[in-house]
Amino acid sequence: MSDGTLFSMETIPTEARYQGRLWVADLLDLTSSALVGWGAVRAAEQLSTPGALVLAGAVAWCVLSAVGGLTGRTPGRHFLGLKLERDGGRTPGLGTGLLRGLTAPVELLLQVVLQQRPLDARLGVHAVVIPGGARGWFRALLPQLLGVALLAGAVWSILTPTRQEMLQYLDRTLTGWHCCHGTRDVTWQCRTSMSRAVRNAKAGDAEVAGFLRAECPVGAARLGP
Repeated sequence: MSDGTLFSMETIPTEARYQGRLWVADLLDLTSSALVGWGAVRAAEQLSTPGALVLAGAVAWCVLSAVGGLTGRTPGRHFLGLKLERDGGRTPGLGTGLLRGLTAPVELLLQVVLQQRPLDARLGVHAVVIPGGARGWFRALLPQLLGVALLAGAVWSILTPTRQEMLQYLDRTLTGWHCCHGTRDVTWQCRTSMSRAVRNAKAGDAEVAGFLRAECPVGAARLGP
């Protein structure tokens, strides 16, 4: 056996060829799902309790797993240059995608220990490089941008205050009082809370509008007559 044959890719099992990149892709997708769930809870003005965060993150992960099963692609896989498929180039399918949603978090730990992906092997799926090189990657990019947009919106929801947080900060804290009266340098919390208050007031939130006009000169000036 020649050295070329010994060290060729053909000696490596199909499911093991890109398992390192697939591990990173799964971690990115799982993290993104958790962030999207967290952002959804905050956007819905719900309390970010552990139960609510776990439930919302799990729903986001299930949806992403279903899409990944139907198409073989997720944002994390795509940005690592991979897609998931069965033997013969078939997409995994909805059922396999949902099952993989249950096994992939476990496989993240197993791969670190075993350096293998036994659960993917049992499901009959493996990662392959997106065909077509850079052109193929860009042709398939547009659908993945929807996931990126959802993630960006979730991060914005996480970083900006909810209505309750905005009112509590502006109405009940000393730094909020200074923010309302313009007597200190503007901080991120002040800027985002004030912007949220003005948006709510202009959208017809009578309670916030009344507070700004009565207690918050900076907000009242931005709100206008």
